[in-house]
Amino acid sequence: MPKTTPVADPAEPRRVRRLERPGWRDLRLVVGVLLVLLSVAGGVRLFASLDDTTPVYAATRDLLPGQAVRADDVVAVPVRMEDHLGRYVDGSAPLQPGTHLLRQVQAGELVPAAALGTARQALDKTVSVPVDVAAARTLTTGTVVDVWVSRRDPDAVGEEYLDPERLLAGAVVDHVPAASSGLGAGVGRTAVQVVVPADRVGELIAAVDQGSRTTLVPAPRATSEQGR
Repeated sequence: MPKTTPVADPAEPRRVRRLERPGWRDLRLVVGVLLVLLSVAGGVRLFASLDDTTPVYAATRDLLPGQAVRADDVVAVPVRMEDHLGRYVDGSAPLQPGTHLLRQVQAGELVPAAALGTARQALDKTVSVPVDVAAARTLTTGTVVDVWVSRRDPDAVGEEYLDPERLLAGAVVDHVPAASSGLGAGVGRTAVQVVVPADRVGELIAAVDQGSRTTLVPAPRATSEQGR
């Protein structure tokens, strides 16, 4: 009996594999989705790094020492700075009431943190005080000192001085001259600049002008901190 070949039913639709919708288990589709997600995440990190800035205050006008700082005197500007960011005033926080300028800040200049202080600090003055060269070598800028004076004895015939008395407590050294070298170095007196309250400036100047011997004694706390 001859074999017969089955004839496909024309009504039965043909199923073509390449036209079938791939499922989530298809490895190629999963890899493609992962690549898209990684690309999106990388773009987000890129845009975030482009805005890696910190706000600090800049002066909107020339600011002079002694004046109070108003809100419209400064404006927050974004800067990208890592090493020296702490030297400037944080622009994300409002200025404290009663903030005053301790030194001049020009328009457009970033405001240094050291340029702002209290009203009392703004009124403080710098006075040059003659001290022994050897004693000056133990001082540095920022050292807190007590100012002691030995006044001339008005009854003495020669150069005699009365017992020392503390004229001022808690003054701050602003500048110490560089130490000299060579013959005569370490002998005599040198002028050390000291920041004192405005209401005590007259007393200190009078003592210096009258020929009193002045001595700057580091405060105990300042001495212990420098020795660390």
